[in-house]
Amino acid sequence: MTGRVLSSLQVAALLVSASYGIGLLFGSGELALAQGMAGGIYGVATAIGMLLLALFAQRLWGTGMPVWGLFGRAYGPRLQGVVALLSLVWMAGVLAAQIQGGVAVAGLLGLDQRIGHAAVLVLIFGASRLDLQFASRLFALSLITSGLVLVYALAAVNGTDTFLGSVPAFVQDLSTFGPMRWVSVMLAVAILVCVGADYQQFVLAARRPSAAISGCILAGLGLLLIGFLPPALIVTMSRAGLLEDVVDAKQVVPLALALVAKSVAPGADKVLLAALSAAALGSGAAIVRAMSSAIASLGPGRHDESHPGFAVVALALGAAVAAREQGIVDTMVSLNVVYIASIAVVFVLLLRDRAMSASHAAATMTAGFSMSFAAYVAGWSGWLGDAADAVSLGAGVGASVFMALCMTAVAKFAERIAGVPEVCSAEGNEPGAVMGTSCLRASRTTNSVISHESRGSTSQ
Repeated sequence: MTGRVLSSLQVAALLVSASYGIGLLFGSGELALAQGMAGGIYGVATAIGMLLLALFAQRLWGTGMPVWGLFGRAYGPRLQGVVALLSLVWMAGVLAAQIQGGVAVAGLLGLDQRIGHAAVLVLIFGASRLDLQFASRLFALSLITSGLVLVYALAAVNGTDTFLGSVPAFVQDLSTFGPMRWVSVMLAVAILVCVGADYQQFVLAARRPSAAISGCILAGLGLLLIGFLPPALIVTMSRAGLLEDVVDAKQVVPLALALVAKSVAPGADKVLLAALSAAALGSGAAIVRAMSSAIASLGPGRHDESHPGFAVVALALGAAVAAREQGIVDTMVSLNVVYIASIAVVFVLLLRDRAMSASHAAATMTAGFSMSFAAYVAGWSGWLGDAADAVSLGAGVGASVFMALCMTAVAKFAERIAGVPEVCSAEGNEPGAVMGTSCLRASRTTNSVISHESRGSTSQ
């Protein structure tokens, strides 16, 4: 985004469009098949994230930078590269969700799962090589089409009453989740909205702080409505016995929409499935481009982020995560948690103008990532059950906080032993600078040299 030109309505529209994708559409329906209206948890969590983003939208707007820029300005290019590497973690989860969505549609089109998986990977790679403007238009058109069919389908199966009663039904059906599971989903999705550069870019492009704040609030309210559409449709059709033939829960939303489309006109179901396929491929291609950019920024010097090798690496990461065969929402949440646990503590300190050296920030992030990723691997192995994401988030954030406190204590102890005060300058481009302030500590040796030179000049 260039310039600050967006009104509050434009900010809200872009935030909603960035949130409405395969994860919300397919993932909410998949959960609704087992959890009822609580399947709308992804949309609700995203809406809560928008409202939280509104709380510090003015401060974020004032910095003029997304999370990556803040880290780069405060700690230098090396740590900014680390953040870019960590961003691959959550993006791999999002890409895996798009792959799962594409494979689900491919199955409904009659393809074998292995062939469908390979075909989806090849098609996402091809889509990532398309002209960006053409691809974005195709993706948007496909999602709009699916959204309109979703609203029509809900009315066609008499699901309006179910939708209108979404909120109380959602609260009641939350008991179908274990407490640790629904809390971890809420936190992982909501916090990622706050720290994700894909959402922050629209806040930064608002014409004034008030537009950024009101845009976030409007987007949150809008997503509360949109997020309940897929589960309302699935709950209504399930109660009517229309979804008894569902083999894979990931297929339930495209299957439900295809059934309604088929009742309108012969062959309309195939057209709709093709549109849903395009939506999954377009979203996957967008993530591949973002991941390619992050990979290109890791090495020294400049690299062409459009190199096909970067796209292949990104797809390999996404395919590996998709192979775990979690649910669509769970796939994204599990890796959101690892990313959040790695950067959240340092990001909060940045927003609060709390100085921390680059080495201390790196140690804090490393501690969070190590503990959270260890818990993720343990969850992959089946050791933690439904508590895996909660343990991963709690252990990671806890490790980050502990390391930050230890680093602060060590710095204060060393300063006390040396007897040297902290000297701050207003230079904002040095590693260690936070929000335009860098703090440098003078050594005792330097002080003694200055003192000696002062005495010498006086005697002369």
